[in-house]
Amino acid sequence: MNGWKLTLHAFDYNLDFFEVGALDDDRFTITDPELRIVERAAAALGGLWGNHAYEAAYIMTYVDDQGEQLTGSRTYTLRLDPTPPVGGFWSLTMYSMPDFYLVTNPIDRYSVGDRTPGIVRDPDGALTITISHERPADPDANWLPSPAGDFRPILRMYEPDDAVLSRAWTAPAVVRSDH
Repeated sequence: MNGWKLTLHAFDYNLDFFEVGALDDDRFTITDPELRIVERAAAALGGLWGNHAYEAAYIMTYVDDQGEQLTGSRTYTLRLDPTPPVGGFWSLTMYSMPDFYLVTNPIDRYSVGDRTPGIVRDPDGALTITISHERPADPDANWLPSPAGDFRPILRMYEPDDAVLSRAWTAPAVVRSDH
């Protein structure tokens, strides 16, 4: 939706052993054995030992509102209105491609979220995050630095509301500012 891929079941591949606190719930179980193998392989590539969706929902995107690869040669905005509905917290973290590493940057910021010090809300209460390689002209408060090349941000939502799990809440597209 809007260029984002919601991975509600990326870590639902284990039917043999449930850790303490894990829900044995059909909504968080992949019963197709072939699909479980594919999901486990994808989870291994993206990072093993993630949480089940009721603990944390992860969405990622590689593309902007025009369907083109996100790249540091452009400037983007992500306007969250409303911000992700969670019982815990949320964060948008920047990763380089193709290696998916955190991105070294001049303000040592690797994510922006509801706990970011100094975050500035829009007058209507929404939150606009600027994503760019170059420092924006506006204050740094809502800047998520990107690498010079291609990148992929991940939005993590801890203790997601049922609106996230049912897909009633969707993340807006990452909008290219320099059309």
